[in-house]
Amino acid sequence: MAERQTSDHAGAVFQTLGESPRHVPRKLGSMFEAVAGGGNSLQFSEEKSHSQSMKKEDKMLDSPQHGRKPMGSMFTTIEANQDSFQFPSERGEGRQRRQDSSSTETDSSAYSSPRHGRSRIKGSMFEAVEGGGNSLQFDSERKVGSAQRSDSRTSNMSDSPRHTPPDAVFNIVEQGSGNLEAGKDHKRDPSPIFERTPRVKNTPSQSRSCGGGPESTDGGTIPRDMTLSMVPVDEDATAQARILIKGGKVVNADHSFYADVYIEDGTVRQVGKDLITPGGAKVLDAKGMLVIPGGIDTHTHMQMPFMGTVAVDDFYKGTRAALAGGTTMIIDHCLPQKGEGLMDAYEKWRGWADPKVCCDYSLHVGVTWWGDGVPDDITTLCQEKGVNSFKMFMAYKGLFMLTDDELYKSYSVIKENGALAMMHAENGDIIEENTKKMASLGITGPEGHLQSRPEDVEAEATTRSICIANQVNCPLYIVHVMSRSAADAIRKARSEGKVVFGEPIAASLGTDGTHYFCKNWRHAAGHVMGPPLRPDPTTPGYLMDLLANGDLQLTGTDNCTFNADQKALGKDDFSKIPNGVNGVEDRMSVIWEKGVISGKMDANRFVAVTSTNAAKIFNMYPRKGVIQVGSDADIVIWDPEATRVISKDTHHQAVDFNIFEGMECHGVPVITISQGRIVWEDGELHVTQGAGRFIPRPLHAPEAYNKILIRDKVNQPIKVEREPYDGPIWTPDGPKKQSNMPRSVPVAPAEEFNSHSAASTKQGGRDLHRSGFSLSGRQIDDNVPHRAAHKALAPPGGKSSIQF
Repeated sequence: MAERQTSDHAGAVFQTLGESPRHVPRKLGSMFEAVAGGGNSLQFSEEKSHSQSMKKEDKMLDSPQHGRKPMGSMFTTIEANQDSFQFPSERGEGRQRRQDSSSTETDSSAYSSPRHGRSRIKGSMFEAVEGGGNSLQFDSERKVGSAQRSDSRTSNMSDSPRHTPPDAVFNIVEQGSGNLEAGKDHKRDPSPIFERTPRVKNTPSQSRSCGGGPESTDGGTIPRDMTLSMVPVDEDATAQARILIKGGKVVNADHSFYADVYIEDGTVRQVGKDLITPGGAKVLDAKGMLVIPGGIDTHTHMQMPFMGTVAVDDFYKGTRAALAGGTTMIIDHCLPQKGEGLMDAYEKWRGWADPKVCCDYSLHVGVTWWGDGVPDDITTLCQEKGVNSFKMFMAYKGLFMLTDDELYKSYSVIKENGALAMMHAENGDIIEENTKKMASLGITGPEGHLQSRPEDVEAEATTRSICIANQVNCPLYIVHVMSRSAADAIRKARSEGKVVFGEPIAASLGTDGTHYFCKNWRHAAGHVMGPPLRPDPTTPGYLMDLLANGDLQLTGTDNCTFNADQKALGKDDFSKIPNGVNGVEDRMSVIWEKGVISGKMDANRFVAVTSTNAAKIFNMYPRKGVIQVGSDADIVIWDPEATRVISKDTHHQAVDFNIFEGMECHGVPVITISQGRIVWEDGELHVTQGAGRFIPRPLHAPEAYNKILIRDKVNQPIKVEREPYDGPIWTPDGPKKQSNMPRSVPVAPAEEFNSHSAASTKQGGRDLHRSGFSLSGRQIDDNVPHRAAHKALAPPGGKSSIQF
C-alpha cells in the first residue's frame, strides 16, 4: 500500500494514499456523486452553482442504533476502509470542474459512520444504495428550492427501516474551520457535551477527533469544540469492527434457531433473518455450521509459580491457544504465598496478565493463609476490584492448606460479602502420611502420586467442605472433580438443597489414571496433577453422565503446564513433580467428542457446560455466555462434522506434552471471534498481545444467592422460651439445693412467723387452734423447695369403683 500523505484543504484534514488517482482530496466546494457500477465507493461530482436557498440550514438524519444527536454534540469521524470511501483524482477526465469563485461552502465537515449519525455535506443529499451493497452514497446536488429539497431528503431516507426522520439542524460555522454548530431553533436538550465513539488505534498523524489524543484520555470521547477531520482508517480495522454472520444455526443453552448475527464494535447488535446492516461489514458464511457463544474456561493457572518452577503457558501463549480452541475467556487463579497480602498478590497478577492476554479474563483470588488483614482484603477485593470468587485448599499442607476452623472463618467472610467460595478438596493430612508410606516402600515414581491420594481422600474432603460451608450457608464451588465418589457427594448435597456446584475438567472427562503405570517416566509424569486422574476407566464416562444431566454444572481445565525438564524436578521423588496438565486449547473439542458425539448431551447442553453456566455462576451473564442483542461479541463458528487429531506437534500451547495425544475429535472451531474481532480463521491466529480485558464480576450472583437468601430466612436458629430450672444441681459433695427460687414467689423471713409461735401442748404436739396465718400472704415453709405437683393415679387403698 502506498505511503499515506496528509493534505489540508480549507481547514479539512485528509489522509491520502500516495499518488493514487483515487485518493486525492477534493477542493473547497466539491460535491459527491453516486458511483456507477455498484461499487462501495463515494465519488465527488462537479460543482454546480448554488442558489441562496441551498445555503439554508440542512437537516441531519440520525442513526437508528444510537438515537438522535442532541444539540451541541459532535459528529464522530468515520471508521471505514478504502473500499468504502474513495477520492478520485482531480484530472481533466470526464466532467470538467467548474471553478466557481462565488462558492463559500467547504467540504471540510466530517463524515460520520452510519451507526453514529450521518453528517450532511452542505447542499448534498444521501441516497440509499441499490443492490444490497450496504454502503452509503451521496447523490448529486440539484437546483431545487429549499422546500422541495427538504421534502426530497425526507422521502429519500425515511422509507428505509434503518433511518429516522430528520430532527437536528447543523450549520457550517466558519469556512474552513471544520466545526459544526447546532441551529438556533434546535429544540433538543443541549446538555450532552460528549459522545462516545468507537475506539480506533491512534497514530501521530491522526486528528485528535479520532479519540485517544491529549484531549481524549479515554480514547473514546470528543469535546464539543474540537475540530473534526476525515481520516479513512485501515481496511482491516473497519472489516473487523463490523461482522455479519449469515446462514448459521445459533445455539444457546436454552434453545437453537436459524438466524444471522450482526456484530459491531465488539457487541452483538442484531440477531434475526434478513437483517438490514450498515456497509463495510465482513460477511462470514456459516451455512451448515453452528454459531455458539465463546467458551469460558473457569480454571486456569497461567505462568503460575509452583513447586520451584513456573508454568510455561504464560498469559500470552495460554490465551492465544485458548482462542484457537474456541475459548474466548479464562478465569485464572491469583494465589498469594503464605503471609502475602491478597491485595498485593492481586496487583501482581494483574501486572503479569494485562500486557499479555489476547482474550478477556478475570481472576479468582486464593485464601492460602488466615490472619490479620485477610478479611479486610477479601472485602476490598469484593467491593472495589470486581472479584467475586475465592479459592481455598484442603491439600498442599504447609503451602496452601487451611484448617477446618480457618475454612469456617473464610466461608463466613465470603458469605458476608456475597461472593462464592471455591474448594480444592483433598485431605492434606492423609496425603502427607501416605506420601511418607510410599517413600518407606521405595515407591518414588509417578504411580506413587496416585496411590498417596486415593479416591476416598478426595471424597472425604469434598463431603467435609460441603458440611462446613453449609454451617454458614455459603455457596460452594468444588473445582476439578476427578472421582466418582466426589461427584456422588456433590450430587447428594444438591439433592438435599445445599448450594454447591461441581466442576469436572477436560482431563477427568477425556482420559484416566492408568497412564501413571506407564513404563515411560516422562509419559507418566506428564499426567501428574492434583487430585490425580483415577485409574478406573469408567470414571470419565460416569462424570460425563452427571455433567449431561445436571448433577455437575460446568467444565474447566486446571491448565497448568510444565515441560519435561520441569517435571524432572521429581525424577527421584514423585512428591516433587510439579502438578499440572494442559487442556485450555482442547477442552471444547474433547467435551464435544465425549459428550455430544457419544449421545450423552445435545448441543444446547454443550453450550451450557462450556460457557453459559460459567457466566451465570460467576455473574457475567448475559454479557457473556449467550448470543443475544447487547451481549459481548465472543462467538465461535463451530463445525460439528469436522475432525482433528490432537497432538503436541500441532497444538498452540507452549508445553511439550499433551495428555490427549492422538485423540481424534469431531467438532472443530472454524472461526473464533473475540471482542468482535476475528482472531482465529482458516487455521491461523490473528491475535494482539494485551488486547484482552479484565472483566469485573458483580457480587451476589443470582445463580447462587437466590437460593442462599431464601435459606437464610427459613433456616434461622430457633430459640425456645421456657421457665428456668429450679431443681437441685449436682456437685462433688452431693446434690445442692437450688437457691434461685422463682421471683414471683417471695420468701418469707422466719422472724415474720415468730410472733405466731406458741407453746406446745402437754402431749408435745402443735396446738392446731393457734393460726399460723400471716398478713403478708407468705407461708412459713416458703423457703423449702417443692417438687412439681403430681396427680395420684392410684391413691392408697386402691382406685374407686364408683362410676360417674
